[in-house]
Amino acid sequence: MNKNVVITGILLTWAFVSFAQSSLTIEASQLFTNFKFKDSQGEKLNKEYNGIYSGAYRISYRYDFDMGLMLRLGVGMRNAGANLTYDGSQYSWRLKYLEESLGVGYKYKLNKISPYLLVSFYLSQLLQGSQILNNEHFNIIDAESLKTSDLGLIFSPGVEFDVNDDMAAYLSFDYLLGLSNLEKIEAQKSSNSALGLTLGLQFKF
Repeated sequence: MNKNVVITGILLTWAFVSFAQSSLTIEASQLFTNFKFKDSQGEKLNKEYNGIYSGAYRISYRYDFDMGLMLRLGVGMRNAGANLTYDGSQYSWRLKYLEESLGVGYKYKLNKISPYLLVSFYLSQLLQGSQILNNEHFNIIDAESLKTSDLGLIFSPGVEFDVNDDMAAYLSFDYLLGLSNLEKIEAQKSSNSALGLTLGLQFKF
């Protein structure tokens, strides 16, 4: 690769970052999670599933640029699952993921209040998982009944409030759209979905 191209790229990256405000964010979310499911006959059973309330936590490194652009790299924990009553049987799933995310968004500065939209791509690894069929408990990881990875998108419109020059608080409404098929049986398709509210703090430096 031409050295001039590399040097130019480094200088442009440095110039771009030098106009950014670095910050650390911590946040907690209240989620209403569910599954989207399609059986091997192509029939959707989404209405048969009942969502559950769960939570998520994340810590992130964020860049805020003068023109309103936001970049965020985060890691956290997210709980997922659902309940199902089908053919007289009671099913229940409880999943815990370690999640990495990369987000890009735009913030419109209005004095101390700033509305924003952030879209994040996430990649998750299943740490714990259980399925209950009537009164029988199964370890999802040991049984290999679901895939242990998940990926998708999170859409987060929100509002940020400046507390002072060094700290801000924000509140967002989140929609999680799983793009990965969780099923081992390829003829069936299931994916995570969730709605949530997130409360976070931003510490600028």
